Amino acid sequence: MLFHFSIFFWSGAFFLVMRFLAANDQLSFWESYLSSVLFLAIISLVSAKKITRRLRNSFIPLLLSVSAPSLIAFIDSPAEQYVFSLLSSGIFYIAFLALYRLRFVSSDETARTFLSISALSALFFFYAGEYGFYLNFDVPLATLVIAFALGSCGAAYQTLYSALPRERSRVFLYALAIGFGMGEIGWVLSFWPFGYLTAGATALSIFFVLWDMALSFFLGKLSRKRTLTYLFVSLFLIGLLIGTSPWRIQV
Repeated sequence: MLFHFSIFFWSGAFFLVMRFLAANDQLSFWESYLSSVLFLAIISLVSAKKITRRLRNSFIPLLLSVSAPSLIAFIDSPAEQYVFSLLSSGIFYIAFLALYRLRFVSSDETARTFLSISALSALFFFYAGEYGFYLNFDVPLATLVIAFALGSCGAAYQTLYSALPRERSRVFLYALAIGFGMGEIGWVLSFWPFGYLTAGATALSIFFVLWDMALSFFLGKLSRKRTLTYLFVSLFLIGLLIGTSPWRIQV
């Protein structure tokens, strides 16, 4: 089952709020941004309650509700804003479709894959958007670090818990460790002379390595070869990003 009318309806509401943010020129930036985040958060909470019957399932949609308005603020082209609104609404739909399917069949591997894809997409938007705010607005470094830590911890907990529902306490501890590590990564990235998209992609690569190591450990599949493979692939991708990205050097 890939179509669910209720999820489609709330995803449409998500899209309309995103279009409101992109098209509204009567309010100031902060007024339109904060009102959009508020409406999207309400949509996420209401959707979680009606579709999954559990508010705790709303974290990834809530993360998307914060990150999508943050990232669209740095898109100037109306056509690109429209495409991004469609993309973020599609990720919102996939996240709730996965949560809905897991509500009935906790071992649904397709649903877990959908949830992981939506979580990684939302995290990329989140890392890039928050780092972009840090670069372009008067945002304290501590706020960036705390945001990276909280967003990473919540996304790690929800995705790991969906795969290991009987290991709640251990999942929570590992999610805290991942959140702490990503908070430190946010602090390290603040010294890098790169833009928000490069920083977001780098942070996402590191998060995936930490997340995969935690999941592999729980499933008894963690090995030195697997860890080193992911490490070298991530370093290669990060090096490729750095080598092909414009440097942000202040003189």
